[in-house]
Amino acid sequence: MSVPEDVDETTGAGAPAASGQSAGRPGQYRHDPAFVPGLANLADISCENATDLLNGSLNMRAIAAQMELPPDPAGVEVVFNTFWYRLTPAGVDEVAGASLGPIEGPSFAPFAMRDASEDIRQLWLALADQVTHPAVRARCWDVAFTLKLLKNGRDTAEKAARAYLETIGTALGPRELAAGLLRGWTLARQVGLVDLEQEIAAAMIDVVEDVLARDEDPYGAIPLLGALIAPPPRGRSAAPVDPKVDRLLDQTLTAFPEVHVIEDVAVLVRKRAVDDLVRVERANRHLVGAMLAEADGETQPMLIRWLYSQAASRARSLGLTDLEKIAVAKLQAAPKLTWEATKYELNLPSALFDAYLPGFDTATDWRAALRIWLHPTEAPTSRYRDNRIIAKRSMQASAILNSVTTVVFRSDDLPARSLTAEERFNRELTNLESVRMGSAGVFLGNALFRIRARFGIPPRVELEEFLRSFGAAPSLVTPLATALQLYWVGEYDAAVHLAVPKIEAAVRALLMELNEPVFRTQTGDASGMFPGLGSLLPSLVDNGFDADWERFLRTFLLSDGSNVRNLIAHGFLDAIDPVNAALALQACAVMVLLTTDEAVARDSATVKAALANPTGPRSRRSLRKRVVAAVMAAWLELRRT
Repeated sequence: MSVPEDVDETTGAGAPAASGQSAGRPGQYRHDPAFVPGLANLADISCENATDLLNGSLNMRAIAAQMELPPDPAGVEVVFNTFWYRLTPAGVDEVAGASLGPIEGPSFAPFAMRDASEDIRQLWLALADQVTHPAVRARCWDVAFTLKLLKNGRDTAEKAARAYLETIGTALGPRELAAGLLRGWTLARQVGLVDLEQEIAAAMIDVVEDVLARDEDPYGAIPLLGALIAPPPRGRSAAPVDPKVDRLLDQTLTAFPEVHVIEDVAVLVRKRAVDDLVRVERANRHLVGAMLAEADGETQPMLIRWLYSQAASRARSLGLTDLEKIAVAKLQAAPKLTWEATKYELNLPSALFDAYLPGFDTATDWRAALRIWLHPTEAPTSRYRDNRIIAKRSMQASAILNSVTTVVFRSDDLPARSLTAEERFNRELTNLESVRMGSAGVFLGNALFRIRARFGIPPRVELEEFLRSFGAAPSLVTPLATALQLYWVGEYDAAVHLAVPKIEAAVRALLMELNEPVFRTQTGDASGMFPGLGSLLPSLVDNGFDADWERFLRTFLLSDGSNVRNLIAHGFLDAIDPVNAALALQACAVMVLLTTDEAVARDSATVKAALANPTGPRSRRSLRKRVVAAVMAAWLELRRT
C-alpha cells in the first residue's frame, strides 16, 4: 500500500558525518619526507606481533610517545587510519575475491581513501617503499593501486599481491591471513598476473590444510576454498583444479559443527560439484543433519521449534523428503511452549465512547442506536496515517526491535516464519492497530449490550427490514441480521462463523459491480475459482476504498494481523469473546451495507464514492474529538513503553 505523501517516513537517524569530519581524519598533515623513516618504523613495530592491522593500531599512539624521536603526530594519525581500512572477502554465493575499503562515500573510521589529501597520498607511497612488515607493505601498495597513485598499475598490483603472499609466517590470525591472500589473488587476476595467481593459489591450499590441521577459525579456510574453485576470468580457458581442493572442501564440510559454517561450505560444494549429484546430496544431508542435531541439543522450547522448523524448511528446499518428514515429526513432538501474557486493565473514559459513537446514549429507540453503531466516526484500527507515524517512531526508539530476529508463531505454537526489517515494521504497525482495535471492540460490544438492555432484542423481521432500508443486497442482509441476533443471545462463536464469510462475499459483490476481474479462470488442471480476501482487497483499494477501513479488514481478518478469517476457516478459533465478535459484526456490517440490491443499478462513480466513505462522509473532527484522540494516542505510547 502506498504511503500518503504528507507522512514523514524518515528514519530520524542523523545522516553520517561527511568524510573527514569527526572521523579521525588527519586534516593537518603536511607531507615531510624527513618523518617517513620514523613513521615506517612505527608501523612495523606496531604490527610485529599483531594478529591483524586493526589490532596493531590500538597501541600505536602509546608506542609513538615512547620512541626516542617521536614521529609527527599528524603523520601518526595517517598511519593509524591506514590500518583501519578493511579487507572484505566476498560471500560464498558471490564471485570470489576480496575488496579494500572504504574507497569513497561517507565514512567515520577511517575516512574514505579517495578523500585523502595529496599530502597523505604522498606519505602512502613513501611508506610503501620503506616499511618492512609484509602486511603494512601490502596495505600501502594496495592503497596506491586502488587510488591509481602510480602510472604502472600492473607493477603496483604485483607489489601489493606479493606482499600479501609474504604475510604467511607472520603473527596474523587465520582470518586476516586468508583475507590478505584472497586480496592478493584478486589483484593478480585483475591485472593478468597468471603465474603469481597460481603461486598464491598454491599457498592458499597450504593455509587451508594448516587451518584444518589446527582446527582453527573456519573462515581462515572458507574464503580461500571459494577462490580455489572459482572459474577463470573471462577470456581465459579453465585450468584443472588441484585434486587436493576437492578433498579439502569435503573435509571442511565435516570439520566444524556450527550450522552457519556447514551452510557456507555446502554452498561451495554445490558450486563445485554441479554434475556430481551424489556429492551434492551428501553435502545437503550433512547440512540438514547438523540443523537437526542443533535442534536436538537445544533446551528452550521456542528455540527447539524454530530450529526444527528451519531444518524442515531447508530439507524441503533441497528435495530431501525423508529428512523433512523427520524434522516435521520432531517439530510436532517438541515440548509445549509456555506463553507469558501481560494483562492491562484500563477504565476507558465515557468521553472516548461518546467520541467514537456520538449521540448513542441519547438515541430514543433501537433503530437510532443501531444506525449510530453501524456508522462509527472512524475505523476500529483508527487512522492509518497516524498509526504509521507512531509505529515508525517506536521502531526508531528501540535498538532491540531493529536488531533482533523476530519469529512469528502460529496459533498452534508452530513457527511460521522470521521477519525482514520491512516485515518487522509492518508487525509493529499491526500491533499498534490491534491495540486500538481492541479498544474499539470494547466500545462496539458495549454498545450492542446497551441496545439489548435499553430496548430489548429487536424482532427478526423488523431488524432485517431496517437493514434492508440501507439498500444492501438481501442475500447478505439476512445473515447479518441473524449474526446480530446471535450476538445478543450470547452465541458469539456462531455469530462470528456466520458473519466473517459474508465479508468476503460483500467484497466480491462490490468488485463485480465495478466490473473488476475477480474470477480466476481454469488453467490446466486447476479449476476456476474466486481468489481469497487478501487478493481482493488491493483491487478494492485501487477503486478508492478508504485506507483506514482496508487496514481494519486486513489487520483483523488476514494473516498480517489477527488472521480471524483463516482461523475460522480451518477450525482453530475457539471460545470467541464478545469484543472480537463485535469487531467481526462491524466488519461484516460496513461491507454488507456498501452492497446494493441486484435490482438497483449503480454506476462506477457511485460505488467508488461509497467505498471512499464506508460509514458516511467524514466530517472534520471537532476540538473535543481531537483532544480525546490525543489522549488515546498518549495512552498507547505509555502502554507500549
